[in-house]
Parts: sequence; structure tokens; C-alpha cells
Amino acid sequence: MIAHTMTTTSLGNLLARMPYFSDLDGTTLEEIARTVRQRAVVGGETILVEGRPCDGLYFVITGHVRLTRVSAEGREHVLGVLGPGATFNDVAVFDGGPNSDAAEAVGSTTVGLISKSRMLALVDRHPQVAMAALKLLSWRQRTLGGVVEDLALRDVTTRVARLLLGCAGQRTHIVERAPDACARITHQEIASMVGSVREVVQRALKELERDGAIALDRGRVRIRDQAKLERRAQVSV
Repeated sequence: MIAHTMTTTSLGNLLARMPYFSDLDGTTLEEIARTVRQRAVVGGETILVEGRPCDGLYFVITGHVRLTRVSAEGREHVLGVLGPGATFNDVAVFDGGPNSDAAEAVGSTTVGLISKSRMLALVDRHPQVAMAALKLLSWRQRTLGGVVEDLALRDVTTRVARLLLGCAGQRTHIVERAPDACARITHQEIASMVGSVREVVQRALKELERDGAIALDRGRVRIRDQAKLERRAQVSV
């Protein structure tokens, strides 16, 4: 089943909750909403192709979007999982380059597109949009730094524990505005998100389950004891 598009009024309400536009007045939000191109996609459908010319700023209206890159060896790495109100392709909009990542729908999803020229015009007209862009991109850069640190310094079990806390909204992570994105997640998807392989992730999950931190039940991962999971993630309680 394909997700439905939003009315202009509902879209304006969503824009008002997004960092870029939260300080804009209702009239301006309605003007932006009227220019948004909405697109309904099915799970697994490609939204963006890495390296292609940038059309503009995308954002999630309903559902979830996964941002990925593929290594020269063909191994996929998940860079972000985004929920309603989260934007993507931001860097390409502002630096004039091509799409920086690939993006695909996770289940039935609707995305919005604000053209590159429209977005740059908003930045020129509204300094608060430019300031919001700086804050958001800086926050994502800090988050990416944390992911790189995890890959370099922490073992797979610790990285899985940190991912699960991020999914639950307990720490900054690549999961953004998508608290239910990990309700049903495969071991392969977890591996792609923590930079490992499925077999190693399976062992890490079993270890966390034996420790009493999580419970595994038919494709679901449920946090059973958050304090234990935080200790395994090396997060201060």
C-alpha cells in the first residue's frame, strides 16, 4: 500500500515543526507548502541516486527513508534512518555538488521536495533559515564523528547497544525522528548500520540477551533493561 500525499495545510503544519522553517510565519509556510512536490513510494524504491545532479532539499512526510553508501567491494553501509520531518540531501543543496548519498524508502513512504533554487532563495530572504541550516548540519557532523569513533574504537556488541539506544531516542545517533524505525529490523540491517556482518551481529545480540539488556522475539528487539544496555554501550547513567 502506497502512502498518501498531504494537503497544503497539513504540509504547512509539518514544515512548522522542521528546524529550517520553525521560525517562519504562517503565510510563508503556506507559500512553501504550495511549492513542495510530493512523491509516494513503496518500500525499497530508490528516491535518490548518489552522484546524480541535485534537484533540491528532500524531507520525509510519512514513513521512513534510509540513506546509504556502497563501498567499492559492494558492501552497503547505512548512514541514516529518517522519519517524518527529517531532511536529506541538504549538503548537495548548499555546496552545489551532486547527491551525496543514495536514499530509499523503508516501507510505504511519502517524501517532499523543495527545489534547490527555492531553498537558496529562502536562505537569502530569511536569515533564520540559514542559521537553522548551520545548526542542523553541525549537529549531523557531530553525530557522524560519533559514528566514526564507534567504528574505530568500540567492539561490535558495544556498537549494537549504542544503536539500540539511538533507535529508542536515548542518545544522538544516525536514527533521526524515527523512534519506531527499529521496531522490526533484520540482523543484516543492524549489521549495515554498525559496520559489521550479520553473523557477528547475531552473536552480539545473543550476548546482550543473555546479559538481560534486551529480549529477542520473532524479528523484534525489545529493550528489557535500559540501565544494563547503557552499561554495555558505555554510556553514563
